[in-house]
Amino acid sequence: MADKPTAHVESGFSFALMTDFTPDSSQREVLAATEGVLSAAWQRKRLTIRYNIMKTRLTGLQQQLQQLGIPLKHSRWQRIRAGWKNFTDENLSAHATHEHQCCGKPPKGM
Repeated sequence: MADKPTAHVESGFSFALMTDFTPDSSQREVLAATEGVLSAAWQRKRLTIRYNIMKTRLTGLQQQLQQLGIPLKHSRWQRIRAGWKNFTDENLSAHATHEHQCCGKPPKGM
């Protein structure tokens, strides 16, 4: 019986950023090569980035975009969305790295 081929799929989280800018190919290549970025797609005035929260965060991606010269909109709604997404990223990362106690085991040190 032949072994079934298996594929490793890396999960990620997506976030759409609004911009009035279309990047050139070198900017796209640098962003795609950024550690933790799984994909980046531009559609009209929207940049959708899919990234692994264990390797990068939204704030780091926003800094990378600024360094590349890609301007982002800073409307009130965009700031609220980004703040909520940063909060979510931190929570997901903390829960993924936290060692949970089993219900039947006493806490460490007892």
